[in-house]
Amino acid sequence: MLKILRSTLILPIVLLPLLVASTAPTLAQERQGCFMINASGRLINLGELCSEQSLGTGDIQVTLKWSTADDLDLAVTDPSGDQVWYQNPRVASSGELDVDANAGCQADTAVPIENVFWPETQAPTGDYTIAVNLYQRCGGTSGAVPFTITLLNKGNTQTLRGEVDDSDTPIEFPFSVSSQATSPQANSGNVAP
Repeated sequence: MLKILRSTLILPIVLLPLLVASTAPTLAQERQGCFMINASGRLINLGELCSEQSLGTGDIQVTLKWSTADDLDLAVTDPSGDQVWYQNPRVASSGELDVDANAGCQADTAVPIENVFWPETQAPTGDYTIAVNLYQRCGGTSGAVPFTITLLNKGNTQTLRGEVDDSDTPIEFPFSVSSQATSPQANSGNVAP
């Protein structure tokens, strides 16, 4: 009798937390993407910071994002004049193109990203230039292709915007690396404010 009484008392104690836990809402299953819940329970969208791909980072990180199947190309020229881009993915100054989306219209992605970076402590000081161009149309699109660049320069993050079209004119953003990061300015093409 004592065994039956013990199991009758213990069973509800063990099962009660499981039943309560299964009825509580789970935010991670309710939303897709990259989110965080802060201390007050507020849902924070971290979509700008997260990516399905692991991106290289360091003293300098230049990340290009756009939302068409077209093949845009990102190139970053370092102070010695070496250019990191799809035909030269690594340069002597340690700059590297580690992600090249929609290259040659092969394996198009709906969330294309290109990324160039210099590992920590390896970015030379001096003047750099970011260039973006429309390399190839994919999937029959037309019109201007808006893009966003996120520039991480020695710990300072800036967002740059522009658009490219069939004119084959690259959009350029110069910036400098020194002990203090400087703001880039758009040099040419169709740059959005």
